[in-house]
Parts: sequence; structure tokens; C-alpha cells
Amino acid sequence: MKRNFVWIGLGIATVAAMFPIDGTFAAARLFDRGLAIAQNLNQPRVELRLIAKQKLVRKNAQGKEQVAWDELTKDTMVQKGTMLRFQVVAKNTGDRAAEKLVITQPVPKGTIYEIGTAIPSGAELSYSIDGGKTFSANPLVQVTLPDGRTEMQLAPAEAYSHVRWTFDRPIAPKNGLEITYDVSVR
Repeated sequence: MKRNFVWIGLGIATVAAMFPIDGTFAAARLFDRGLAIAQNLNQPRVELRLIAKQKLVRKNAQGKEQVAWDELTKDTMVQKGTMLRFQVVAKNTGDRAAEKLVITQPVPKGTIYEIGTAIPSGAELSYSIDGGKTFSANPLVQVTLPDGRTEMQLAPAEAYSHVRWTFDRPIAPKNGLEITYDVSVR
């Protein structure tokens, strides 16, 4: 008896697949969805990992100062003026090249972007001063001069809210890249 229900269920599914819905046969819709799932499985997959480090200046055995970058932990306390480095490690774990990769990183609240510390790493660099709504290679702000005239000038470091890397070259499967930028704690 249970076998009959299985055959009846399959028969109903087959008949339902033959009736058009909105001008498209249900079987075609199922095929399209299956194709979309297969395409998604075959897409590049880029995994990102963010590492935060603080700059420490130490003296070596000869008394010379050396700069070290120590990774932050959940127990790390940072003080005003501390320099932090954010490192993003991106790895294409998929089976296809990742093309037109764009990585956007916010400048954390309570910090100031250190202009010039973002390294292009083969990408086009751009910055936002409006919370990530727009980006420019050289953000400008309108400044009122002492004589009352206004002019556009490069935005101050305090205005930067995001850093963006836009890669033109594809990232091959199983390959990766690293990007960094520095901020100081307010």
C-alpha cells in the first residue's frame, strides 16, 4: 500500500511539472533553480580574516629601539595615542578565480586613520568621509578661508570613515592576499 502512495505522489509531481505557471512550465522552473544552485556551488569563495595588532616600541639588548606589532587579545587594553594596525587576510577557497574583489574596511569609532598607511597591494585605493556612502582616491572637504572665500581641500585624517581596496586582477583559487592600514586611538 505504501508503494502505491509513492507512485501516486511521483505521478502527481510529474503532472504538476507539466502545467505552466505564469507561462513557464514548473519543470523548467525546477531546472532553473537547480542550475542556479549548481552555479552558486561553483562560485569563488573568498574568506576574510581580520587581525588587529598594536604597535609596541621595545629596546633590544644593545639599547636600540625596535618596533614590534603584537596581536590584540580580548584582554588587551589600549591607551590614547596607541597605534593599531588592522590586517585583512583574504583567501580564495573556491574552485574559480575571484574577480573584481572589493574589500572595504571601516575606521573604527574612537580611532583616526593614519593617512598613507593603507598599502595598495595591487588594488585601487579609495576612501570615504561620509560613512561609506561614497568613495574617492582623494576625499575633499570645503574649507572657509580667513578672507571668507571657500575652497576644496584634502580631508583631514579625522574625517576618514572607510578604506576600500578594489582589485582588478583576479585572485586564483587557493591563493590569497593581505592588506593593512593603521589607525591611532583618540
